[in-house]
Amino acid sequence: MKKIILLFSVLCLLVTHNVVAQEPVTGIKGGVNLTTLTIDGNNDENLKFGFHVGVFNKIPLNSKFAVQPELLYSSKGMKQSFETDGIGGGDTKFNLNYIDLPVYLVYNLSRDFEFQFGPYLSYLANANFKTEAEVLDAFAFESEDEIDRDNFHSLDFGLSAGLAFDLQMVVVGFNYSFGLTPVAKDNRYSYAFLDDAKNSVIRLYAGLKF
Repeated sequence: MKKIILLFSVLCLLVTHNVVAQEPVTGIKGGVNLTTLTIDGNNDENLKFGFHVGVFNKIPLNSKFAVQPELLYSSKGMKQSFETDGIGGGDTKFNLNYIDLPVYLVYNLSRDFEFQFGPYLSYLANANFKTEAEVLDAFAFESEDEIDRDNFHSLDFGLSAGLAFDLQMVVVGFNYSFGLTPVAKDNRYSYAFLDDAKNSVIRLYAGLKF
């Protein structure tokens, strides 16, 4: 029993030393979003360009694993052309701007290369609808202002995964996030266009560590 207690104590000291020896890292990050909403007929040609910016905190657990929560402002949404759908031509954009809180479990594949995976929770800060096509008449809407934040769910939940190079002072990488909940409320405005569409986001980013 004494040997077991001694061995357990040594292991605890080793783990504690490993965690303490690797200090948490705080930084800022930002980059480009390539976004869409998962509806029929939409494809990669209709990816909408956006951006994200925010902060992160990487907390080492041991030499292989870490937890990394982030707080980001992120523009999402969709661009779609109705030129082939029997409606007057032009691009239509749903602009959805979120405050994202992803929490990644980080696995170090090598000293500077890592895999990240985890859930995210998003809060819809604002939303708007812009179109150059004749979709308003087709759906009997009076103006673009009829489709705003009130037509969308305020919370979004999903999963995110990606790869990153964690260098001495800089981090660069990409990730893909996919929503698990529909973005539009069930009403005649946004739902008429989007049905049960969910967020889909590719992020390319760079960051600085403090």
